[in-house]
Amino acid sequence: MKKTNLSVAIALLATSSVSFATDEDNSFYGFTPSASAALTTDYMWRGVSQTNNDPAIQGSFDLAHESGAYVGVWGSNVEFGDQNTSMELDIYGGFANETDFGGVLPFAFGYDAGVLRYEYTASPDLGFTELYFGGSISPIENFNFSTYYYYGLKIDHTRPGEYTDISADYTLPDELGGITILAHAGYYNQKDTSVWGDDYWDWKIGVAKDIGGFNFEVAYFDTDNAGDPVSAAGGIYGGSQSRNDGRIVATISRSLGGNSSSAMLPDGFTTSASVALTTDYIWRGVSQTNNEPAIQGSFDIAHESGAYIGVWASSYEFKNQSSMELDLYAGFSRETNFGGALPFALTYDMGILHYEYTSASDANFTELYFGSSISPVENLNVSAYYYYGLKIDTPRAGEYTDMSVDYTLPESLGSIILLGHAGYYNQKDTANLGDDYWDWKAGIARDFGAFNAEVAYTETDQSSDSNIQDGRAVATLSTTF
Repeated sequence: MKKTNLSVAIALLATSSVSFATDEDNSFYGFTPSASAALTTDYMWRGVSQTNNDPAIQGSFDLAHESGAYVGVWGSNVEFGDQNTSMELDIYGGFANETDFGGVLPFAFGYDAGVLRYEYTASPDLGFTELYFGGSISPIENFNFSTYYYYGLKIDHTRPGEYTDISADYTLPDELGGITILAHAGYYNQKDTSVWGDDYWDWKIGVAKDIGGFNFEVAYFDTDNAGDPVSAAGGIYGGSQSRNDGRIVATISRSLGGNSSSAMLPDGFTTSASVALTTDYIWRGVSQTNNEPAIQGSFDIAHESGAYIGVWASSYEFKNQSSMELDLYAGFSRETNFGGALPFALTYDMGILHYEYTSASDANFTELYFGSSISPVENLNVSAYYYYGLKIDTPRAGEYTDMSVDYTLPESLGSIILLGHAGYYNQKDTANLGDDYWDWKAGIARDFGAFNAEVAYTETDQSSDSNIQDGRAVATLSTTF
């Protein structure tokens, strides 16, 4: 469920002249940070759905040194049948560079080597580690070819096997639309077939294109695996649904430092995206991931008139249900000082927000929201929002009032941002949703170039047998680009 201050951020985006973080020089001491966000109709990994044929929100944070060394994290929601896990978090580090071997080659050869750890929240026994080695070339303009080899280390409960990846892409000339043609083939030598299933090939073919600062891809995935991997024995994926059958997958993505151009959009439109990695997804004081981490992201289009639309997504875990929450919203936001009646600008914002849950459609609901924000003194921002749950859902979502404030200390005090929030949830349908309650939050944040790091304590006055609304400290890393 979308953070209550997201609409404030969208309002500022829609009413201001945006300078994307991609335009800034974020390098320091030879290091350059980057990030990415992606929303896909299915998380395909080596030809097999990792989300039980449902959509996924994905994102990464990376730090690379000019020498070629790099480290990073990548996350996605996952759903493995009866396995109790909501998010995959991959941690990796390696070294990548390129050479033409002193002029021996007429083009550069890129090489890459590193170690990759797969972690699964709430199911640590599913984690495993691989070494990877790869190379890439661009022998002619607009054509790229790469191959990678992944070797599973024997340090976990089972050896994960070996995987070979071969990929190529070619971008057509602008007069042919500038479309990129994609192709991939891979072979998975499972090694421990009793747990991981039989060896198999997987392949992919698709097209992609940058439009308005976003990259859109549509691709067909398939494997030669006759049945669902390890479904007969339950295995690592669990359940019995087929997750390796051929399918078409659509993906929208954006990268910090990548293409942020809105040139292909009509005049007056701008686009943006965001990605966040948090130790717990807290919504109105209550954990939506059963006290586990979450990956989150958004994609937005705003018009200079103040109108905007967007999507926001997060991994979630509700008891035995885990997959992705997708929030769809549209609204209008502007600022005014009422013809000089106010000594400062007031930003107003209103819209409609629909919460959609993959694998838990009975939890879906819709709200209208109305809000405003002011900055009465320098570095101080105050906002108030009211959310009204429409009576078209069962149960009715209720009403929520949000009040937030933040103040940025002077540079001499570190430019630290002090955060405060209080909210009241009138549940309406207490039989299904529980008692009315207050929630509050206090924390600090700081910008580091294009990134924002936040640590906050959040709590409610609810009392129940569950601990998902208990007080806790939450750390979050995020960026908008």
